[in-house]
Amino acid sequence: ENLLEGAERSEMSHHLAHAYSAAAQCPFDTGMVVIMDGMGETYRTMRAALLENDPAYASDLLFEGDYECIPSDVAAKASESAWDYREGESVYTFSKSSSDRTISVRPIFKRFVEERSPPALYNHGFENMASAGALYSRASSHVFGDWNACGKVMGLAPWMGHVWDDDEDEGKMEAAQLEEPVMWGHLYVDEGEEGGFGSDVSAMKGLPHIARADPDLFDGEGNMRRRYDFDDCDGDDFVPPPQEESEDGSGSDQSSTTTPRVIDAAIKNVRLPPKVALDAISLSHRIQSDLENVVLDFVRHFKSETGEKNLCIAGGVALNSVLNGKLSRDLGFEKVFIPPYPGDDGIAVGCCAYGLWGNAALPAKAKEADVGEGEGEREEKKEKRERVRPPLWSEPLPPYLGPYPTDASIESALQDAAPWLLIEHVPSQSKRHSLIAQELADSGVVALYRGRSEMGPRALGHRSILADPRKKGLVRFINERVKSRESFRPFAPSALAEYAPDWFDLGGMDSPYMSLTARVKDGKRGKIPAVTHVDGSSRLQTVTEESEPSYHALIQAFYDLTGVPLVLNTSFNTLPGEPIVECPRDAVRSFLYSMGSIEMLAMGEYVVRRRDADVRSLLGKVKKDGTVVSPPLRPVRAGPFVMESTTAVGGGPNSEDQEVRTTTRVRMPSRIMHDSRPDKDRGWFDLLDDLEVQVLAMCDGENDVQDMLAEYLDDPDDDDETGGTGETETQDEQYQANLFSNIMRRLTRLYEYGFVSW
Repeated sequence: ENLLEGAERSEMSHHLAHAYSAAAQCPFDTGMVVIMDGMGETYRTMRAALLENDPAYASDLLFEGDYECIPSDVAAKASESAWDYREGESVYTFSKSSSDRTISVRPIFKRFVEERSPPALYNHGFENMASAGALYSRASSHVFGDWNACGKVMGLAPWMGHVWDDDEDEGKMEAAQLEEPVMWGHLYVDEGEEGGFGSDVSAMKGLPHIARADPDLFDGEGNMRRRYDFDDCDGDDFVPPPQEESEDGSGSDQSSTTTPRVIDAAIKNVRLPPKVALDAISLSHRIQSDLENVVLDFVRHFKSETGEKNLCIAGGVALNSVLNGKLSRDLGFEKVFIPPYPGDDGIAVGCCAYGLWGNAALPAKAKEADVGEGEGEREEKKEKRERVRPPLWSEPLPPYLGPYPTDASIESALQDAAPWLLIEHVPSQSKRHSLIAQELADSGVVALYRGRSEMGPRALGHRSILADPRKKGLVRFINERVKSRESFRPFAPSALAEYAPDWFDLGGMDSPYMSLTARVKDGKRGKIPAVTHVDGSSRLQTVTEESEPSYHALIQAFYDLTGVPLVLNTSFNTLPGEPIVECPRDAVRSFLYSMGSIEMLAMGEYVVRRRDADVRSLLGKVKKDGTVVSPPLRPVRAGPFVMESTTAVGGGPNSEDQEVRTTTRVRMPSRIMHDSRPDKDRGWFDLLDDLEVQVLAMCDGENDVQDMLAEYLDDPDDDDETGGTGETETQDEQYQANLFSNIMRRLTRLYEYGFVSW
């Protein structure tokens, strides 16, 4: 549906839109664009538009005959195929003229791949295709059960060659090399010819790794561990500073034990990979190595064929930062540009660019054809387009294209969550940066929310979680306690661009969008272990003062404090499966959901910390002479709720030991931490027991703790001389103490999860 009434409608094929997303905004006027993804447009769709002479649809077939195509007889094969053929890899050359305000984009190579299964299958069944991107995605599905977890595969591959000491078996553990490749050969040579591209997916047949239930995934009690939860940390990586004593001298008064300063023994244990993880490493390394070999050969070939000195890369494969780093450093291009959104999210930018400037390289008949219009009308339309054509983009668009949060929206989100937050207004940017830098240097984890959000999958300092890159133990802590994900996954640094060459082997390139992986220099790896992957690599973002003055100043503040010109940076999202936070309310919810593992939220002009449950205020304060200093506070619910209780009975009807298990859960949509996503059970939250739901029901703003206790204690006037429960006085006191403790425990828990406040 066209939402702009009267606007001229235009469409373009998938790879052409990718090409425009890079060529239109790259910082050079001529070059080559390489597009690689899982699948692009269908050949039949492109052919139908060409045969119908559709002026509103642009595709590479308008240049048919002018570019090399594999297979060369794709038209015949597509017509005979049970389903169709789709774009796999494409290469273009382009030129831009600022004076004429024109862009010329020409395809020079296209490779189509056959649909080998019904396109009605999930995601069009593209994992059965033989494009380089589709084969990589098939490995992703085999290892992680998700075709779109290719970034995890890339992060898993470098673990090949790492050796773990297995103290229990007094031996060594490492992944075995897969000798047979998954893909090989030249993408620019047909499969039937000598040296042509080939693939063999036999390594990914049978039971997927994600579905295996190997014995070493289970402990002696039958509990299953995460299959890919391993790393190279050890106890020496976790050395928290001394805890601060509370007022009663009992140690830290933090209600949460998940902060980086209080890393418990459970997180310190060495994590060894199970057998299935070693096999996953083997497959991931094989597919990553094959991708690099095939694509480097492919791009090198067309660099030689075209003589182009500059390179643009787009399509889903361009999210592989390890491959990008090698393309940038190893092939001798003068400049390399990868947009911050090389995947399908960048298609919108490509369509916009085509709509603004069209394609000066199109044959005249394709440019000017307008069915049903006379020559004069066509010329008038053409002149009008040329008259309103804007100047070309003189530099890449900023990656921060999301909606801008207003001060009012930030203040509203903070006010709604005020009972659970400690909010400090810090209008001075330099003071905020000093507070953040000090928190990072003290091993704290900080969430940064500012300005417009990033477009694309990388957090680039506007929706980021930051930490100290010097602290190796933070890798496991953030993976496990903050991000709720596998501990093998690496973290990236944001580095001051002017110092990046001193720390990383960038080969003269920069990486403003976290698109390249580079080697950390040997003398620096021990200084920044939290952002150095197991193979000594790092996927970094280079930050300049010109492009990002505020983020640059923040990293500079950390540099001034520590002598390290970079920070650990990962995306700001803490709920499992949640995308990067967008609006202020998302940021507050994600911050609270971290349960104290993120110690500070910097949002707009505010520095925010989580408020601990002040249980003393629930009891009030009375002097020895009986004078009331402060009355007891009355807890109040965050809103109405629905309760559901289920009972499951295990064992057969004749079993003497039937197991009865009761589950009580509630749903409170107005709760600030409520997660209504269908795949997250629409926000249902399991309570400890019926007592907890009863306490929640009594939090109406009218009852204090004594009122709640009274609900469970008999009236002494109606009891015998022992009073209370009718037991001995000692037993009665013990009962009341236990009841009080249980109620307070549940009130504290309900507060921490945002159900009640006081």
